[in-house]
Amino acid sequence: MKESLHALRFIYGYPLRYRGAMIVATVTMLAGLLSTIVIPLIIRVAIDAGVLGGDPGLLLGIALGILAIGAISAALLHLGKQLRFNVASRAVNDLRHDLFRTLLRLGPADTAEASGGRALTRLVSDAVFVRGLTNGGILELLNQILVTSVMYLVALLIDVRTTLVASLPLVIVIIGNLTVQGRLSRVFGEVKGQFTNLLSGVGESLSNIGVVKSFGREDAASGRLQKINEELSARRGSMKTTYSRWEAVLNVVGALPTPIALWLGGTAVVAGQITVGSLVALTALIMMVQMSMHMVTMHANGIFRSVVVAQRLLRIVDARPVLTVEPRTRSMPAPDGALSATGVVVEIGGRRVLDDVDLTVRAGEAVALIGPTGGGKTTLLHVLARLRDTQAGVVAYDGVDVRDYDLESVRRQVVCLPQRQWIFEGTLADNIGFARPGATTRQIADAAHAAGLNDLPLDRVLAADAVDLSAGERQRVGLARALLVDPAVLLLDNPTANLDAETEAELLDTIVRVRRGRTLVIATQQPAVTRYVDRVVAIENGALVAPESLVGDATDTATGDGPTGTTGTTVSTGDTTGPTTGGDAADRPLTPAGVQEGAQGNG
Repeated sequence: MKESLHALRFIYGYPLRYRGAMIVATVTMLAGLLSTIVIPLIIRVAIDAGVLGGDPGLLLGIALGILAIGAISAALLHLGKQLRFNVASRAVNDLRHDLFRTLLRLGPADTAEASGGRALTRLVSDAVFVRGLTNGGILELLNQILVTSVMYLVALLIDVRTTLVASLPLVIVIIGNLTVQGRLSRVFGEVKGQFTNLLSGVGESLSNIGVVKSFGREDAASGRLQKINEELSARRGSMKTTYSRWEAVLNVVGALPTPIALWLGGTAVVAGQITVGSLVALTALIMMVQMSMHMVTMHANGIFRSVVVAQRLLRIVDARPVLTVEPRTRSMPAPDGALSATGVVVEIGGRRVLDDVDLTVRAGEAVALIGPTGGGKTTLLHVLARLRDTQAGVVAYDGVDVRDYDLESVRRQVVCLPQRQWIFEGTLADNIGFARPGATTRQIADAAHAAGLNDLPLDRVLAADAVDLSAGERQRVGLARALLVDPAVLLLDNPTANLDAETEAELLDTIVRVRRGRTLVIATQQPAVTRYVDRVVAIENGALVAPESLVGDATDTATGDGPTGTTGTTVSTGDTTGPTTGGDAADRPLTPAGVQEGAQGNG
């Protein structure tokens, strides 16, 4: 019960952000509903005084009065619904905005709800459910309960005995509906889960359609989706069948009040206890109570379902974010580029990905971070860029904890490029300018030129997901974005993955050329990268290790059959014909000239 109340408070909090409009809408609709109660009472007068009293003028006046009341009621209900529709749209937009902002603070491994079709169903299907709650739900339930109570009270005033007996079947209907909905709420949750699986499976298959075709697995992929679809249909069918069966029984029971009212009320008329007009008015009120109770049940059903949806949404909202934003921070000045990580610990999904990592990079230094897949390279880059916080340890720039700075200023000074660059449908200029809104065309053109995109016109329209770009061009778009921001620290996550040797050398040569004194950290598994940096750092199982301790160390093959130093790590100085000398080769910086020569001579 406590969890259900928490879920209801959460999901109803969105329409109640606009409580002023909701109060006006609720009161307006309540007035429209209450006005309809007057109609049976006017009909009572029309029959007793107009029909039985033989007064045609009175009948005409009453008919016009009923028409006016109906028009007023319809206008009030329309106005109230319009106000609620407006609030519902804003509430859905607010919820989607908050969900998306929350998803951005989550890592893909931190919650399963943040990935693929799961996130999509939360943002689309589940968020839209708030629209129904705003237009109905608890507020409309309270309205209907109040209106039903007034109708019932008026009916009691006309004939207590007939009203009480006629309402007994409605008690059975109410209890039955609540019982059925309570049992079906679990099935409703399962149906929502199956729909999520269906959407997730469709998205996964479409995004990997090339792999599906390459291995001739179209039938398998289609069969997998068909199986999910059949399970979803079975769940929905079971839920609808169960509800329809109970609904049929309850509808029969729920129809009993009207004949009971006619029978008992008619007996009372014959006995001279009430008038014919009272019988007509009483029967109409009983029928209105029946309809109103049906609405009460429907809105109660919506509350049951809203609990399920709210609990699904709360699995995202209550998930621990990867970043904790402090309220009091300051803007990050342009750093010299010196960075350090001290005692860094990161746990994801119960697994320790980084374990007490210490790393220091000097200002303007280029470092290659090597290691096997899953060793922690990407996570370490994310920590350095403050794309996620640590469970322990400190990341500092020029000796200042990065958490002391606001995120917006950190993003201007420290840029981390992912392994796969996001390309959206739009021009090349749009894609590059995404990193810096407000950049001029000249600035975008300069960034594109520096990144080596000279062969692509800025007005070229790119397809979504870069299907019309090569892997190298895609990486250069990401590099152009970084150059447009012009950060002091550039972190690259495996930028040469999936590139052929020639494209890899050209991209690395471009990276070295545009460094311009920036601090550079490249996470990589590619041996060639180590020839373009000042120092090599190795990470394995979340901890820094000596580069030579890695099996098949990338630096051992950096120059093919080139010689190695005393530690087994090759460091290019532009001249690879002789061995390296002195100290630990992994920690020995190169001269800028040596880096350039290595890039040009071996690229």
